[in-house]
Amino acid sequence: MSCNIARRAKKLFRSRRLKKGVYHYDKTDPNNLKLPLNIDNIGDDTMHNVISKMVEKYQSLNYKNFDREQLDKYKEWDDLQLLLLIKFYKNEWSIDIENEKDFFPKFIFTYNPKPLKAKIDSIISYCYDHINENDTKEELEKSFSWSALDVTYLLHYFVITHPEYEENGSI
Repeated sequence: MSCNIARRAKKLFRSRRLKKGVYHYDKTDPNNLKLPLNIDNIGDDTMHNVISKMVEKYQSLNYKNFDREQLDKYKEWDDLQLLLLIKFYKNEWSIDIENEKDFFPKFIFTYNPKPLKAKIDSIISYCYDHINENDTKEELEKSFSWSALDVTYLLHYFVITHPEYEENGSI
């Protein structure tokens, strides 16, 4: 199993100021989420290796034959793993997975980037309310708060935002 990782194009800056000049703190903006230091300080090479291992884990669990309800039933991904995916998202990286039709469950292909981003925004908002930036690696590894459905949303978003996704005719 191989996957290629790339950085997405930067988006234009948008002001978060309201009309009255009061700062609106957006809980869905990954840049507002304070990641624990043990995650925030991970270098790019280490991050690529970790994400590649998570992609391999996802594939080994053979989620492609599951439906939405089955993926959401069990919380088998820990906070550390999900926060690593959030950092990947925050850094605007993407993944190219060969034979994605054999990798993801069929229902996920009905999603385009906008509804997937809405799902990711809700995941980030949950993290903002439940993750402490002082949490240790051990604490994060013990807390299994995330389902395979959450991971599926993130991984598929990374795939469909990869620069080569459109070029390969996958859209």
